[in-house]
Amino acid sequence: MNKPMLVLATAAALALSLTGCSKPQTAWITDFEAAQTASQKTKKDLLIAFTGSDWNDKSKELVTDAFTADFFKKGSKKFVMCNVDIVQDETKMDADALNANYQLATTYGVQSMPTFVLVTPEGDVYASAAAPEDAKTAETVLAFFDTFKDARKKIVDMKKKIASAKGVEKAKAIDEFVESIDAYHRDRYSDLIRQVPDLDADGSAGLKGKYQLQVAYIDALQFYEQGKMTDAGDLFLKLAEGETLDNAQKQQAWYMGAYMNAMSGTVDNVKIIEWLQKAYDADPQNDGAPQIKATIEQLKAEPPKETK
Repeated sequence: MNKPMLVLATAAALALSLTGCSKPQTAWITDFEAAQTASQKTKKDLLIAFTGSDWNDKSKELVTDAFTADFFKKGSKKFVMCNVDIVQDETKMDADALNANYQLATTYGVQSMPTFVLVTPEGDVYASAAAPEDAKTAETVLAFFDTFKDARKKIVDMKKKIASAKGVEKAKAIDEFVESIDAYHRDRYSDLIRQVPDLDADGSAGLKGKYQLQVAYIDALQFYEQGKMTDAGDLFLKLAEGETLDNAQKQQAWYMGAYMNAMSGTVDNVKIIEWLQKAYDADPQNDGAPQIKATIEQLKAEPPKETK
């Protein structure tokens, strides 16, 4: 798509969102942010269809047989309908738009095409599934979406429970919600995750250490992306030295601290081995302990290396 056409398409999508999608859609919105805004404004769920329209056979089949006028008329009563198309022929799409689509596929953990993702207006993903082989018409695809009603109700009810709970009960409600979420989407809930250690300050719910470790992973990822490996590792080491983690959690913290520092190339093997030994000693009966022991022996057998 050339630049002028892209601008016009984006403007049309934005106009659609601003009018509240009061009329049925007759085509996909291809601007994700516009679709997201429309979902929030109309309080309709967001349907994201990830397709490979010029290379994937199932996507081609759906484009021809399922994504009809009737599909949009009926589907847009419940959903704001957004298509994220990953094309192979780069002449068919502006490079920036294609790159954005690739990023969205990564963000939503898409593993195959076509994949449908269903999201509440509040941004909670309650379904992410490849299109089944028997979904070939507008009717069967829409019926497929209906199979996720219970999943939607569950996630909405859990969010309500979090909103109404306090103290330890809120910590438990957050844990229930986080455990129900696919790992691909948990980083969206860092604000909730960070609340748990304070809500379970005395550890009575058994969640304080678990969520301190999760917070460490969130913060370590930011350091990792900045190339600050030792800072990332030190988060785990500091946590491991505390008193709130159980043995398995301590092992994980010591190991991650050693691993991140080893990746930095600035810490000698003697120190890495010391931390790995502490990881092993924290929980020698854990399933991961033999691998830690093997790593220690491997490092001991290596000649000393100069650190940077």
